[in-house]
Amino acid sequence: MPTLKTMPKTQESSQTPPKENRKSLALVISSLRMGGAERVACILANALAHQYRILLFVWSDEERFYPLDSKVEIQTITTKHKGILGNLVRIFKLCGAFRREKVDLSIGFIHQTNILTILASKMARIPSIATEHSIFTALDSRFWRILRGLVYPLAYCVTTLTRQDLRHYSSIKNAFVLPNPVEIPQVQIPQTTLEFINSQKPYILSAGRMIESKGFDELLDAFRIFSTQFPQYTLLLAGDGILKEALQSQAQGLKCVFLGKIESLRPFYENAEFFALASHKEALSNVLIESLMCGTPVVSFDCPYGPKEIITSEKPNGILVKMDESREARVESLANALVKIVAARNSYAQNTAEIHAHFSKKVVLEKWQHLIKQALI
Repeated sequence: MPTLKTMPKTQESSQTPPKENRKSLALVISSLRMGGAERVACILANALAHQYRILLFVWSDEERFYPLDSKVEIQTITTKHKGILGNLVRIFKLCGAFRREKVDLSIGFIHQTNILTILASKMARIPSIATEHSIFTALDSRFWRILRGLVYPLAYCVTTLTRQDLRHYSSIKNAFVLPNPVEIPQVQIPQTTLEFINSQKPYILSAGRMIESKGFDELLDAFRIFSTQFPQYTLLLAGDGILKEALQSQAQGLKCVFLGKIESLRPFYENAEFFALASHKEALSNVLIESLMCGTPVVSFDCPYGPKEIITSEKPNGILVKMDESREARVESLANALVKIVAARNSYAQNTAEIHAHFSKKVVLEKWQHLIKQALI
């Protein structure tokens, strides 16, 4: 299948105020590889680069996936040590960098990095914001769970992606929901890609890492049942992962196409009949939001935590599927939902536009601007 051209590593922003008049913000994340938290870090860095001096600290800058404004300064915090010693080195190096660069505020991404950033910020005597990008229970290490409970209250504030996850942070005075800023940039679609998309219609789209928790195996089984009634449909799967080969073997005999990694899914969202997600856990699910922003309704398991905060009940923009205990029951329920949404696809699509009021880049970045100003007072 044709590949969309990779976006450049830098993108220019509007004219920046004089450097001496700007506050310095440090964004800290382990890497800039493909991932939800990594994408949010880059979106936030790019959006703030015209107003603040932005320093982006990473443990490794290999395999950078998302574009960054040329004004964003990247610094790598390296260490030859692993485990506790390696993390102690990172804390002291971060603290030294915060002091050297006269950082005014730090923003951490993901559990472990949040903890190191908060500790380094306390040593440097600057406020810190900890941002959660996965569910509370995703942190399976008892050591890190204890550290989180001890260190998170030291932050200026903690943000979670959903109201459900926020309940786990009730002991933290300044914790609240702040979803990811989601944008679907316009892309120039090569003619070959457009021809490919048209050749697959009608199709169902799904996307994500091909790992066990994403449930692609159950989606394939549900699609097999669905295909007995709607043989004209194709299932397009975007993404990669350790289970890809096994899933390709499972998909034999089905009208299923594995797209691999696609940097911009916008044309695929826009031309899909609907988007399907069979994940067993989602912090929020950017792909559901992106699909709705493109006017395409969705089907998803009602898994912890995000889908029920995206798929509405008053003005339905998709179908939430009960997470039955047995695999067989889940697959059957998902297949029934795929059939149901075909019959009422247009009515669900009419309600997709309201998603912008909650998750659009403009709305969420305005909240970020307010939060940062408050933290810098």
